[in-house]
Amino acid sequence: MTQPPDKCPLCHHPDSSPERCDKPHTWAYACPRCGRYYISRLLYQNRLSHEEEGMIFSLACVAFEWHLRHKATFELNASFVLTDDGMLPFSPYSAFPKSRIFTPDEMLALFPKPAEIIDRTLLNLSCLAKHPMAYITVQEDMPFLSFCPDSVVKGPFYYLTKLGLIEDWGSSCSEALVTITPVGWRRIQELSKTTHESKQAFVAMWFDEQMDASYRDAIKPAIETAGFECKRIDTVEHNNKICDEIIAEIRKSRFVVADFTGLRGGVYFEAGYAMGMGLPVIWLVRKDDVDKLHFDTRQYNHIIYVSAEDLKKQLYNRIAATIH
Repeated sequence: MTQPPDKCPLCHHPDSSPERCDKPHTWAYACPRCGRYYISRLLYQNRLSHEEEGMIFSLACVAFEWHLRHKATFELNASFVLTDDGMLPFSPYSAFPKSRIFTPDEMLALFPKPAEIIDRTLLNLSCLAKHPMAYITVQEDMPFLSFCPDSVVKGPFYYLTKLGLIEDWGSSCSEALVTITPVGWRRIQELSKTTHESKQAFVAMWFDEQMDASYRDAIKPAIETAGFECKRIDTVEHNNKICDEIIAEIRKSRFVVADFTGLRGGVYFEAGYAMGMGLPVIWLVRKDDVDKLHFDTRQYNHIIYVSAEDLKKQLYNRIAATIH
């Protein structure tokens, strides 16, 4: 059996190490930077060990942020794994309680777009502040905190200072010593309200009468039972263009539930927009449409259902396990 790497496969932190793991074909790691996580042995051997250094760095940045913000474990797996019997699907449910499953592509989708790097760096800094006026010292984790390689790592801190969001007390290329200003804390409060504090879940699906039972008896009650407000665009009163309203509602949401039954183009658009924003997407499809899913999205972990009762239970479990 192949032995796991001695250090964290994502960030190679010198104090990281593999741990005992009882799940077959899976390694467990404890890393001061990425937290505690599980990784598919086959995924590592068949893909991650061959990826470019920049790709692995991007995964490590998202893992660092996930650990910093959520203090929760995650599992890095693939929608399909290569075995002696060919390509086989893996279970969409984690074997580890309260662990979020990511594929590498899902993790990479959470990497910030250029316009988001400053805000996300500021949010990461706020997680390190022991109180609002505290000095924050960041040393070897600077590249991962600010999503930038060593050669440009000072950039986000320079712009944060210019915008008045932080006060720089003598940062260098390898170390940051800063405080967050009142303006910075105000910006953090605004960002928190539009992301992690949101209690809205946006539903993207086919508006056809054959879908009424799925929405009424499964999707809506599952979301509400999990403690979120269910928002579907046909229930929103507005005077604007429908596309503008959809985008606005997605931006206000904590996550998106996308049902691909009926293979509607709008659902693909809404799920893709949410992923681009870094929002979690929960993928659904009725069993009779599984084989018709588009190739580009088929690899994601769809909840496959046959009835409203079946869907309600599965969706609630997925929300409870993956939305923090």
